[in-house]
Amino acid sequence: MSQPLADQPVAQGARVRRLLIPVDPTERSRWGLQYALRLQRSGKPVQVALLFVSEPVTAPEVLRFRTQVEIARFQAECGAHILHDAAQPLAAAGVACQEIYREGDIVEQIDDVAEQLGCDEIVLPLPHARIVKLLSRDVVREVIRRAKSVPVVTIDAEGVAEKALDSWV
Repeated sequence: MSQPLADQPVAQGARVRRLLIPVDPTERSRWGLQYALRLQRSGKPVQVALLFVSEPVTAPEVLRFRTQVEIARFQAECGAHILHDAAQPLAAAGVACQEIYREGDIVEQIDDVAEQLGCDEIVLPLPHARIVKLLSRDVVREVIRRAKSVPVVTIDAEGVAEKALDSWV
């Protein structure tokens, strides 16, 4: 696992931008990595906290065959693999990176971790089209709506920041 962000060396006199990039198994969640790499290449030093959140399993179909301890262990192992995989491009580019695994509500954990680490930005992919929102939970819109003190930056597949629109929330 990587060093905590505070323990990472920083270029003399440069203000480091601390980014929280939540990741999951989807390629879409990795768009934030391109944003961090783009900033680093442009001479703006960044430190990245990668976050993977496992929501509690409550489905009786699963709990019938597995204990909570077995489920939690499996989720933590999967989360560690996802975080490690996501960290590779950052490590290869020399970007300071911390891998964080949490359990709980995804939106709450994103907001809490961003505040606890003193992040400058929460980096998320552009929200899905409205039709997709009707079919599943839209975490990006919820984070934008509920973010307390840390601004949310939405980015496209190339890692380019997009302006958040009021119509997204």
